[in-house]
Amino acid sequence: MGDLDETLIPRRRVLLLLGAGVVAAGGGLGVLLEACAPAAPITVRVQFDTSTLVTGTPTEVPFTITEGSASVAGSTWLVKRADGGLTAFDPRCTHELCRYDWAADAGRFKCRCHNGVFALDGSVLTGPPPRPLDRFPARVTGTVLELDVPASFATPRESI
Repeated sequence: MGDLDETLIPRRRVLLLLGAGVVAAGGGLGVLLEACAPAAPITVRVQFDTSTLVTGTPTEVPFTITEGSASVAGSTWLVKRADGGLTAFDPRCTHELCRYDWAADAGRFKCRCHNGVFALDGSVLTGPPPRPLDRFPARVTGTVLELDVPASFATPRESI
């Protein structure tokens, strides 16, 4: 038994090792969660006089995101609501990130990739889109429109 007593780890040391393991795992979890967190949105500023918008008539407004030497072409569909508020839609269909257009004759947004159709408020009317059109948070100061665009934004795919 004398040999066995020398190889046992004291209870206090076991608790210390377990505590250190928990702290190390917690730190690793924090790093993992931070790496998986979405990047902060990019604020895009566009010169556009929103007073020219007609209530209930979508208007496509182009913009370019420039990060270093790279640039991404994009746009937003602006809709002036009856209450005077403004909705800025992401120009990518929620199904396959294809470009969609406003069909004025039908009063609908239409995506030609897979025949997705959306109402003026962005809700899905028909087709495969899994959810309504995404929106960009938007602010207007004078003739400057500010959009908070996801850092992962990419130019919409053309119709396939």
